[in-house]
Amino acid sequence: MNKEQRKIDSRNNILNAAEKYFTEKGIGETDIDEICRMASLTRGAFYHHFPTKQQFLIELLDRWVNKMAIQLSSIQFESKNSVEILTEIAEKMQPVFEQAGRQLPIFLELYIKAINDPKLKKYVLKFNTSFLTFFANAINGGVKKGSIKKTDTEDISKILFAITIGLLMQGLINPLGTNWGKLAKKSIRLLLK
Repeated sequence: MNKEQRKIDSRNNILNAAEKYFTEKGIGETDIDEICRMASLTRGAFYHHFPTKQQFLIELLDRWVNKMAIQLSSIQFESKNSVEILTEIAEKMQPVFEQAGRQLPIFLELYIKAINDPKLKKYVLKFNTSFLTFFANAINGGVKKGSIKKTDTEDISKILFAITIGLLMQGLINPLGTNWGKLAKKSIRLLLK
């Protein structure tokens, strides 16, 4: 194994251990020593890969966002109207949320931490902007094709994103309360008609 591969493996060990740690303990009281112990690495190795706690938290958030991006990249846009595209987004995201299981609270906690952490806030805003742009492009395509009659794409995009976060939170609190994926699809159809 070459030096670059060892570096990648070391970073992944830390991030995997952190995800497990945060799933069990939350991110309120981060114990770097415990994360290092779980990763079978030293504290020095941790700070070699992540010089600041903010950088570490951003990397965790980025990892989760990349999982979502992989799911979204498989959507075919050409032959579908916007309602179909946004419904497919909901379908593609459901397995990501289900696989993430107890890691979703980490994502939400990072969002909350971003309120007071300028570096983390900058990253979260960048993530939000990319999702809002994605939604707006899908909606604009539907307006042009005539499948969507609404033209206030910026506000609709913000509402869709808010619905997504709201459904996530409800699903975390009461996972068996309803079929959250089905409700997500229904909310898209109701909003865009």
